Amino acid sequence: MSEYLPRKRERKSRVDSREWLEAALQRLADGGIDNVRIEPLAAEIGVTKGVFYGRYANRDALLEAMLEYWLEESTATVIALYANVAEDPRERLDRILLTPFRRSDFRERARMEQAIRLWAHHDHRAAKTMAKVDAQRLAYIEEVLRKNGFSPAIAIGRAYLIYAYLLAEGTMAATPSEVMRSHCRDVLSLQIETLMR
Repeated sequence: MSEYLPRKRERKSRVDSREWLEAALQRLADGGIDNVRIEPLAAEIGVTKGVFYGRYANRDALLEAMLEYWLEESTATVIALYANVAEDPRERLDRILLTPFRRSDFRERARMEQAIRLWAHHDHRAAKTMAKVDAQRLAYIEEVLRKNGFSPAIAIGRAYLIYAYLLAEGTMAATPSEVMRSHCRDVLSLQIETLMR
């Protein structure tokens, strides 16, 4: 008779780090750092708190892991991926300017980054991570600009403007038209001498 009894649904016992961190970042984006709590996070993933503690010592360890993951996933991995593409400097610059439009989840990633930046206003670890993110991205854009013939002084300022443009794309409520985006990309990639004509 016992063979006809319904089986209990098996709980997940193994959840990889990426699943924990992506779920935690989603909670961060949805409600800020106070929304990243162990019990609701575990329930959302479909595991017990015990499974969480099998991977992380405590909530603080999860938060540290989130920041390390964001630095790697949103910056170091992207730069490494670009480095492995054989293309001339102009194509590389165009690739950077089109970064927001190459990922279908760009707006969602931008929401996560915004949430980390808000968290950074009152947490030195988040602030330190975002300072590294910004420095790595800016240095990479500046290097590409220099390879495109921009002088070091111009490349620094232009890198900042390009980076500001890329950040704005993910945070503005209104989506610019493709004509406007194309115009912005053209202006940002032109040499100063060309702009002055």
